Parts: sequence; C-alpha cells; structure tokens
Amino acid sequence: MDRTEDLATSLAPGFLVAAPNMGDPNFAGSVVLIADHGLQGSLGFIVNRPAPISVSDVLAQVDQGLLRDATAAGRSSAPVLLGGPVQPERLWVMCYHEDVPRALLEEEKGEIIRVGRELALGGSRDLLEAVVRAADGGPFHLVLGYAGWGPLQVENEVNAGAWLPSALQRDLVFEVPFADRWNEAVKRLGLMPGEFSMSGGGAKA
Repeated sequence: MDRTEDLATSLAPGFLVAAPNMGDPNFAGSVVLIADHGLQGSLGFIVNRPAPISVSDVLAQVDQGLLRDATAAGRSSAPVLLGGPVQPERLWVMCYHEDVPRALLEEEKGEIIRVGRELALGGSRDLLEAVVRAADGGPFHLVLGYAGWGPLQVENEVNAGAWLPSALQRDLVFEVPFADRWNEAVKRLGLMPGEFSMSGGGAKA
C-alpha cells in the first residue's frame, strides 16, 4: 500500500494540523477535525477558530425560547466556531454522540454524522434543540461553515507537507482552550511549535 492509499484509510476520524508553512489564510494555524473521508473527498471542521459571536447570538435568531433555556442552563455564552470557508452561513451542531436522543438518530439516519465512537455532527433544527435543551448533556459547539476537499485533494496536500495528520482526541475538540489547540496538537505529534519545518517528505525537527 503506497502512502496515498494509506492516507485514504486513516484520515477520518482524525485531525489535520496545519503545518507552519500553510499558505492558505483559511487554514493557517488551524486544527481541522476530519469527520468524513472517502473516494468522493473529505469533510472537515476547524476546531480552534472561535467567531466573534456566541451561542446566545445564534439562538436569538433561531428561537427566543431556546435562548432562554440555554441561558438558564448556563449553555449560551460559549463562542461559535468558524468551521471553514465553505457555506459559512450553514450552522452545524457538534456534540457527543451519547447526547443525541436515540429517536432522533433513527429519524435522521444518514443526516447525523458519527465521528469515531464518541462525536456526532448534524445540521437540523431538531438536533440543535435536543442538544441545547439536554438537562444533563455534555458540551457542544455550534459551528458555522465547513471545510471540503475533492477526491485525493487532502492526500496530495498532506504529501506536499501542508498538513500533519493526527489521531482523533476528544479533549482537543471540547476541553483544551481554543488558543492552545494548535500548539497542543503539534506537541502530541512529538514536535515542538516553532522548532520544526515541513517538506514534501514530512516534518523535520
């Protein structure tokens, strides 16, 4: 199996960590959760780029009752994430799979994306309400936009040294502070931020 074939089977679920020489301003310094990857291309979401708006700002546009419930539960002040440059007006919900009601999983089968064993993504109003109103639910992110790549595009970018693939780790999605996520992702790859460079063959310390 060559490197491209190997990448095709290992990128999702996982992260792409932008290399220091990333030239695209849409992705410079980013950590991207790769939610889906296959012959048709890849779907990802930047998880370390907060928007200048909060969950409460979004919910105020959706439903005042939902906003009140989220505020009462202390779940409205978190920032919204900028998930990528594609369809930046599209809202996604990123949460733990266990926080999605079973009935909703059945109703929206094929629409809710399972990312690994623990995470889920979707864009429906029902999912938004279920996650925001969950009395004992875990953390969640509201995400605007996403990142998309065509067939073999990600593999070629990785081989060119633009990205460092990394295994999925849930604390980089929900626990590590946004400003620290890129540095932490780099360190977990055994590298030190600011002390390595990238070439077409990979990372060099």
